[in-house]
Amino acid sequence: MDPQPPTSFIPKKPLVGEASSGGGGLLTLLAVLIFVISLVAAGGAFAYGKYLDKALADKDSSLKKAEGAFDTASIVDLSRLDIRLGEARTLLENHVAPSGVFTFLSATTLERVQFTSLSLEIGSEGSGKILLNGIADSFSSLALQSDQFSGAKVLRDVVFSGISTDTTGRVQFSVSASVDPSILSYAKQNSATQAQ
Repeated sequence: MDPQPPTSFIPKKPLVGEASSGGGGLLTLLAVLIFVISLVAAGGAFAYGKYLDKALADKDSSLKKAEGAFDTASIVDLSRLDIRLGEARTLLENHVAPSGVFTFLSATTLERVQFTSLSLEIGSEGSGKILLNGIADSFSSLALQSDQFSGAKVLRDVVFSGISTDTTGRVQFSVSASVDPSILSYAKQNSATQAQ
């Protein structure tokens, strides 16, 4: 008899093949992944650089437009005006205004006391020395006036001297004191006036 060809395509013997190692495929996948990430990062850096260049060009063009809007002569005039305003501010800050002394005296002088002379010396640092001659109707009025001046924060080293009585019984006296620079400063008087 003729040998018959097998009717089944399933082999009767087990197939033994060589096993492939899986480590090479994982390493290749990792290398490809890193390569793709680096390409994406390089592309992002390139695109960001182009964006920054375009933004810089836009800012430069807007700056040139803004520069064109101003006239050079106007800029020079404004610079001179700024210098003048700065000097005027300095002058006002250093300006001495003795009117503050008169305001202080009118507020603190008692009705029964009058001043017959006033001398004000202003020092280089802005402080001053005041010398007053006056007449009071009695020693008690003079004592009250002394309390008024001693309690004032703008006068320091208040000294009453030359106390004597005249033929009518009124008391003559002299006063010397140091004046605080704040009462002589125009800038401080002006800011106090604006605050009120």
